[in-house]
Amino acid sequence: MANKEELGQLITLEQGKPLKEAIGEVNYGAAFIEYSTEEAKRVYGDIIPSPLADRRLLVLKQVWNKAYW
Repeated sequence: MANKEELGQLITLEQGKPLKEAIGEVNYGAAFIEYSTEEAKRVYGDIIPSPLADRRLLVLKQVWNKAYW
């Protein structure tokens, strides 16, 4: 990540955390976002017939309330 040092400095100034810990928090947050965006590419579902000819129904199958840590 390009700006992790600058973001770590901001966290240090705002919250008083040690710089190394703040940079670790930035890396953790970036990894969490990357994981979520990669999972969004894999939407699992089925298209089922609709009673209306001009419509389609998409049923999504996804994990709800999953802990990421």
